[in-house]
Amino acid sequence: MSPKKKELSVTQTSVLCGVARATVGYWIRSKKLRANRVGRNYSIPVEELFFFLRSTGQKIPHELAGGNLRGLCFRIRQNCWQYLQGTAHGQNCKDCMVFKNQLDVCFSARDGTSLPCPETCDECQYYLETYLPRIQFVHQIDLPAAVYRDLYFWGGNREWAKLCEVREKDVIGMGIEHVVHPDSLETVISDTKKRALGDPGVPRAYSIFMKRNRHNKLSVHIYVYPLSEPAGTFLMLAEPEEQR
Repeated sequence: MSPKKKELSVTQTSVLCGVARATVGYWIRSKKLRANRVGRNYSIPVEELFFFLRSTGQKIPHELAGGNLRGLCFRIRQNCWQYLQGTAHGQNCKDCMVFKNQLDVCFSARDGTSLPCPETCDECQYYLETYLPRIQFVHQIDLPAAVYRDLYFWGGNREWAKLCEVREKDVIGMGIEHVVHPDSLETVISDTKKRALGDPGVPRAYSIFMKRNRHNKLSVHIYVYPLSEPAGTFLMLAEPEEQR
Protein backbone atom coordinates (compact mmCIF):
# COMPACT_ATOMS: atom_id res chain seq x y z
CA MET A 1 0.00 0.00 0.00
CA SER A 2 1.95 2.96 -1.30
CA PRO A 3 1.48 6.33 0.39
CA LYS A 4 1.21 7.76 -3.14
CA LYS A 5 -2.20 6.09 -3.44
CA LYS A 6 -4.75 8.76 -2.67
CA GLU A 7 -7.53 6.58 -1.25
CA LEU A 8 -7.75 3.29 0.63
CA SER A 9 -10.52 0.76 1.15
CA VAL A 10 -11.73 -0.19 4.62
CA THR A 11 -9.84 -3.49 4.36
CA GLN A 12 -6.61 -1.78 3.31
CA THR A 13 -6.97 0.71 6.15
CA SER A 14 -7.55 -2.03 8.73
CA VAL A 15 -4.46 -3.93 7.56
CA LEU A 16 -2.37 -0.77 7.46
CA CYS A 17 -3.39 0.26 10.99
CA GLY A 18 -3.43 -3.26 12.45
CA VAL A 19 -7.07 -3.11 13.56
CA ALA A 20 -10.26 -4.97 12.66
CA ARG A 21 -12.46 -3.82 9.78
CA ALA A 22 -15.22 -3.24 12.34
CA THR A 23 -12.97 -0.74 14.11
CA VAL A 24 -12.42 1.22 10.90
CA GLY A 25 -16.17 1.07 10.31
CA TYR A 26 -16.77 2.53 13.77
CA TRP A 27 -14.31 5.34 13.09
CA ILE A 28 -16.25 6.20 9.95
CA ARG A 29 -19.77 5.87 11.41
CA SER A 30 -18.85 8.01 14.41
CA LYS A 31 -17.46 10.59 11.95
CA LYS A 32 -14.05 10.49 13.59
CA LEU A 33 -12.56 9.37 10.27
CA ARG A 34 -13.84 11.10 7.14
CA ALA A 35 -14.54 8.74 4.23
CA ASN A 36 -16.25 8.87 0.84
CA ARG A 37 -19.24 6.65 0.11
CA VAL A 38 -18.82 4.58 -3.07
CA GLY A 39 -21.98 2.51 -3.53
CA ARG A 40 -22.20 0.30 -0.44
CA ASN A 41 -18.51 0.73 0.37
CA TYR A 42 -16.24 3.48 1.65
CA SER A 43 -12.99 4.89 0.35
CA ILE A 44 -10.70 6.71 2.78
CA PRO A 45 -8.43 9.54 1.60
CA VAL A 46 -4.86 8.94 2.73
CA GLU A 47 -4.61 12.51 4.04
CA GLU A 48 -7.71 11.98 6.17
CA LEU A 49 -6.35 8.76 7.65
CA PHE A 50 -3.07 10.47 8.45
CA PHE A 51 -4.92 13.41 10.04
CA PHE A 52 -7.12 11.09 12.11
CA LEU A 53 -4.23 8.99 13.41
CA ARG A 54 -2.06 11.97 14.17
CA SER A 55 -4.81 14.02 15.86
CA THR A 56 -5.84 11.06 18.05
CA GLY A 57 -2.27 10.25 19.07
CA GLN A 58 -2.14 6.84 17.36
CA LYS A 59 0.88 5.27 15.78
CA ILE A 60 1.50 6.38 12.19
CA PRO A 61 2.24 3.37 9.91
CA HIS A 62 5.61 3.76 8.21
CA GLU A 63 3.84 3.67 4.83
CA LEU A 64 2.22 6.99 5.75
CA ALA A 65 5.08 8.57 7.66
CA GLY A 66 7.14 9.86 4.73
CA GLY A 67 6.88 11.95 1.61
CA ASN A 68 4.37 14.75 1.35
CA LEU A 69 2.58 13.76 4.56
CA ARG A 70 5.31 15.08 6.81
CA GLY A 71 5.03 18.41 8.58
CA LEU A 72 1.75 20.28 8.78
CA CYS A 73 -1.36 18.16 8.43
CA PHE A 74 -4.76 19.48 7.39
CA ARG A 75 -8.09 17.87 6.72
CA ILE A 76 -9.18 17.64 3.11
CA ARG A 77 -11.23 20.69 2.22
CA GLN A 78 -14.82 19.64 1.56
CA ASN A 79 -17.72 21.85 0.61
CA CYS A 80 -19.83 22.84 3.60
CA TRP A 81 -22.84 20.79 2.46
CA GLN A 82 -20.63 17.71 2.16
CA TYR A 83 -19.24 18.31 5.64
CA LEU A 84 -22.75 18.74 7.07
CA GLN A 85 -24.23 15.73 5.27
CA GLY A 86 -26.14 13.53 7.70
CA THR A 87 -26.45 16.22 10.36
CA ALA A 88 -29.60 18.08 11.42
CA HIS A 89 -28.32 21.33 9.97
CA GLY A 90 -27.35 19.58 6.74
CA GLN A 91 -31.05 19.19 5.91
CA ASN A 92 -31.19 22.94 5.25
CA CYS A 93 -28.32 22.92 2.76
CA LYS A 94 -30.47 22.23 -0.31
CA ASP A 95 -32.25 25.56 0.22
CA CYS A 96 -29.04 27.55 0.77
CA MET A 97 -27.68 29.77 -2.00
CA VAL A 98 -24.19 28.41 -1.30
CA PHE A 99 -25.36 24.93 -2.34
CA LYS A 100 -27.55 26.19 -5.18
CA ASN A 101 -24.64 28.12 -6.67
CA GLN A 102 -22.07 25.45 -5.74
CA LEU A 103 -19.84 28.06 -4.11
CA ASP A 104 -16.42 26.75 -3.18
CA VAL A 105 -16.00 28.95 -0.09
CA CYS A 106 -19.27 29.35 1.80
CA PHE A 107 -18.30 32.32 3.95
CA SER A 108 -17.51 34.39 0.86
CA ALA A 109 -21.32 34.62 0.51
CA ARG A 110 -21.80 35.84 4.09
CA ASP A 111 -21.10 39.47 3.22
CA GLY A 112 -24.49 41.08 2.76
CA THR A 113 -26.29 37.73 2.43
CA SER A 114 -28.47 35.90 4.93
CA LEU A 115 -27.32 32.30 5.24
CA PRO A 116 -29.27 29.61 7.17
CA CYS A 117 -26.31 28.83 9.41
CA PRO A 118 -27.11 28.39 13.14
CA GLU A 119 -23.87 30.07 14.22
CA THR A 120 -21.39 32.67 13.05
CA CYS A 121 -18.31 31.61 11.05
CA ASP A 122 -15.95 31.99 14.00
CA GLU A 123 -18.13 29.49 15.94
CA CYS A 124 -18.75 27.12 13.02
CA GLN A 125 -17.08 23.71 13.41
CA TYR A 126 -16.68 23.47 9.64
CA TYR A 127 -14.67 26.70 9.55
CA LEU A 128 -12.74 25.81 12.71
CA GLU A 129 -11.72 22.40 11.33
CA THR A 130 -11.28 23.19 7.65
CA TYR A 131 -10.10 26.77 7.25
CA LEU A 132 -8.75 28.15 10.52
CA PRO A 133 -5.86 25.63 10.84
CA ARG A 134 -4.66 26.66 7.37
CA ILE A 135 -4.41 30.35 8.23
CA GLN A 136 -3.63 30.12 11.95
CA PHE A 137 -0.06 31.26 11.27
CA VAL A 138 -1.22 34.88 10.80
CA HIS A 139 -1.66 35.14 14.57
CA GLN A 140 2.10 34.72 14.98
CA ILE A 141 2.79 37.81 12.86
CA ASP A 142 3.32 41.16 14.61
CA LEU A 143 2.16 43.28 11.65
CA PRO A 144 -1.51 43.43 10.62
CA ALA A 145 -1.92 40.25 8.54
CA ALA A 146 -4.76 38.59 6.66
CA VAL A 147 -5.31 35.81 4.14
CA TYR A 148 -7.59 36.40 1.16
CA ARG A 149 -8.69 34.85 -2.11
CA ASP A 150 -11.01 36.07 -4.86
CA LEU A 151 -11.38 39.46 -3.14
CA TYR A 152 -12.69 37.91 0.11
CA PHE A 153 -10.80 37.52 3.37
CA TRP A 154 -10.52 34.09 4.95
CA GLY A 155 -9.42 35.62 8.25
CA GLY A 156 -6.92 37.93 9.86
CA ASN A 157 -5.08 38.57 13.10
CA ARG A 158 -5.98 41.00 15.87
CA GLU A 159 -3.73 43.71 14.47
CA TRP A 160 -5.46 43.48 11.09
CA ALA A 161 -8.91 43.78 12.68
CA LYS A 162 -7.71 46.76 14.70
CA LEU A 163 -6.34 48.45 11.57
CA CYS A 164 -9.66 47.92 9.78
CA GLU A 165 -11.61 49.00 12.87
CA VAL A 166 -13.72 45.83 12.96
CA ARG A 167 -14.03 42.83 15.24
CA GLU A 168 -11.63 40.00 14.46
CA LYS A 169 -14.48 37.57 13.75
CA ASP A 170 -15.97 40.01 11.23
CA VAL A 171 -12.90 39.70 9.00
CA ILE A 172 -14.04 36.20 7.94
CA GLY A 173 -15.81 36.53 4.60
CA MET A 174 -15.41 40.31 4.44
CA GLY A 175 -15.13 41.70 0.93
CA ILE A 176 -11.97 43.61 0.15
CA GLU A 177 -14.07 46.65 -0.84
CA HIS A 178 -14.99 47.11 2.82
CA VAL A 179 -11.34 47.60 3.70
CA VAL A 180 -9.75 49.34 0.72
CA HIS A 181 -10.65 52.98 0.06
CA PRO A 182 -12.28 53.75 -3.33
CA ASP A 183 -9.18 55.72 -4.36
CA SER A 184 -7.17 52.45 -4.31
CA LEU A 185 -9.86 49.84 -4.91
CA GLU A 186 -9.53 49.62 -8.69
CA THR A 187 -5.76 49.09 -8.43
CA VAL A 188 -6.09 46.40 -5.73
CA ILE A 189 -8.79 44.51 -7.66
CA SER A 190 -6.80 44.66 -10.90
CA ASP A 191 -3.59 43.50 -9.22
CA THR A 192 -5.41 40.68 -7.40
CA LYS A 193 -6.80 39.34 -10.68
CA LYS A 194 -3.36 39.55 -12.30
CA ARG A 195 -1.76 37.70 -9.37
CA ALA A 196 -4.37 34.94 -9.61
CA LEU A 197 -3.37 34.52 -13.26
CA GLY A 198 0.32 34.32 -12.31
CA ASP A 199 1.38 37.67 -13.79
CA PRO A 200 5.01 38.15 -12.62
CA GLY A 201 4.86 41.89 -13.24
CA VAL A 202 2.48 42.67 -10.39
CA PRO A 203 4.31 44.52 -7.60
CA ARG A 204 4.63 42.70 -4.30
CA ALA A 205 4.77 45.87 -2.22
CA TYR A 206 3.15 49.27 -2.72
CA SER A 207 1.09 51.94 -0.97
CA ILE A 208 -2.71 52.09 -0.91
CA PHE A 209 -5.43 53.92 0.99
CA MET A 210 -7.57 51.99 3.44
CA LYS A 211 -10.96 53.01 4.79
CA ARG A 212 -11.29 54.36 8.29
CA ASN A 213 -14.44 54.91 10.29
CA ARG A 214 -13.14 57.85 12.27
CA HIS A 215 -10.99 59.21 9.44
CA ASN A 216 -11.55 59.48 5.73
CA LYS A 217 -8.66 57.25 4.69
CA LEU A 218 -5.29 55.99 5.88
CA SER A 219 -2.18 55.57 3.75
CA VAL A 220 -0.84 52.05 4.23
CA HIS A 221 2.11 50.18 2.75
CA ILE A 222 1.08 46.61 1.91
CA TYR A 223 3.03 43.48 1.07
CA VAL A 224 1.32 40.64 -0.79
CA TYR A 225 2.69 37.08 -1.00
CA PRO A 226 1.15 34.06 -2.76
CA LEU A 227 0.61 31.01 -0.53
CA SER A 228 1.00 27.42 -1.69
CA GLU A 229 -1.46 26.30 0.99
CA PRO A 230 -4.32 27.10 0.87
CA ALA A 231 -4.03 27.03 -2.92
CA GLY A 232 -4.87 30.29 -4.65
CA THR A 233 -4.72 32.41 -1.50
CA PHE A 234 -2.53 35.39 -0.69
CA LEU A 235 -1.04 36.74 2.51
CA MET A 236 -1.47 40.50 2.93
CA LEU A 237 0.66 42.40 5.42
CA ALA A 238 0.01 46.06 6.18
CA GLU A 239 2.09 48.81 7.73
CA PRO A 240 0.63 52.31 8.17
CA GLU A 241 2.86 54.89 6.47
CA GLU A 242 2.96 56.91 9.70
CA GLN A 243 4.69 53.97 11.42
CA ARG A 244 7.34 53.38 8.74
